[in-house]
Amino acid sequence: MNLFLAFFLAGAVSASAQAPAASLMRIGAAAAVKGVVNAIAPGTTVGRVVESGKPLFLNDHVTTDAAGRLQVLLLDETVFTVGPNSDMVLDEFVYDPASAKGKVTARITKGVFRFVTGKVARKDPASMKVTLPVGTIGIRGTIAAGQVSDQSATVILLGPGSQNNANENPGAVSVFNTSGLVNLTQPGFGTTLTLGQPPTPPTNMPLQLQNILGALGVPPSGSQSSSGGTGTSATQASGQGTAAGGALVRTSGDILNLADSTNNTQQGDSQTQLRATLSQMDTIADGLSTWDQVRSIQTGVGYVNGVGDYTCSGTGGFCSAGGSGQFGFNISVDFGARQLATNNSYIELISGQLPTTSASIIPVDFSALTGNAAYSLKSSDLSGDTGFTGTVLSFQNRDGTAAKDMKVDLNYTNMSNDKAVGSQTVPISATAPLY
Repeated sequence: MNLFLAFFLAGAVSASAQAPAASLMRIGAAAAVKGVVNAIAPGTTVGRVVESGKPLFLNDHVTTDAAGRLQVLLLDETVFTVGPNSDMVLDEFVYDPASAKGKVTARITKGVFRFVTGKVARKDPASMKVTLPVGTIGIRGTIAAGQVSDQSATVILLGPGSQNNANENPGAVSVFNTSGLVNLTQPGFGTTLTLGQPPTPPTNMPLQLQNILGALGVPPSGSQSSSGGTGTSATQASGQGTAAGGALVRTSGDILNLADSTNNTQQGDSQTQLRATLSQMDTIADGLSTWDQVRSIQTGVGYVNGVGDYTCSGTGGFCSAGGSGQFGFNISVDFGARQLATNNSYIELISGQLPTTSASIIPVDFSALTGNAAYSLKSSDLSGDTGFTGTVLSFQNRDGTAAKDMKVDLNYTNMSNDKAVGSQTVPISATAPLY
């Protein structure tokens, strides 16, 4: 199979810093360049002037002057538009044209920007993210714009809307930092992040949108805006009729024919490493899922209903001499909304040494969770008996399929310090259980 791959690991920057310019990996090209745009490639100390049609390389540090702007067209048809006084680095790019699998990470530290997601994000939205000095934009396949400084940022969803004419899924982004998370689902609405503060609630931002798009060179339309006045609407700014990144690339006049023009220096050991990396991406190992693997399931609701055995122990309560019993659970997962424990989810002790008791589980947003997909219930996640605090709900891969099962590890403690533990794994079904 003829593959073009571009691969970058942030931890390997120091190793690649000494690589000669001939070995740089081309990941796209510049288009619609205005003013002065410079790029510094990894392993170099002298920048180069970027012109329309010129290649861009992995980990290029791109800056614009006070009159500068450009489009960055990546091989998977992702499009970034960067405005004046802006600073951007493409930290990570992996792409296999045959499967559209890959990963895109961009870092924007200053200025104004707009992006249209390409094939990588449409294949798996969790595979693309944009990092800012004060937070991160998680992608669900969409078009968004923003303005960034080292202390604050504004992010606005452009679309496409639910009634777009390009047959695209409605756009949405998650904007988050260590203090909180906001989901933007309505075009024209945005959020502001400030260092050390959670993102503000979604707010209609027509003036901010007009200023950002004006800096990017998008002319006012004179038609109705999302706020009801005149100006550039979110729908028009998103390019609703050509919502897909590929459409924007094709109409730009800068078609990228880089797949067959990679340098010979990328062959040999490096090519072997790239193929191995792709193979790892294609293989889903059985066992505990990661949250990225769970988020690769983009639509649908899954249901888990089961009964498991527990054993208990204690020092003076019901289980001072040991004992056993059964626990049960009903749990649903809304994969599209990125929520665990929706739709009347609960856990209960149903028989045995300990008295029967139960707790409802409050929905948990997993859109920004990282690492292994094992969630330990907190007391704030429970309505009812908070003795179930510490019970772990974990997604399990099976037969090469992500999040095929859910494992419930019971960890219950009552007021008498009786402790019950047990475990049960149940397939995630598309059919709701009978309550």
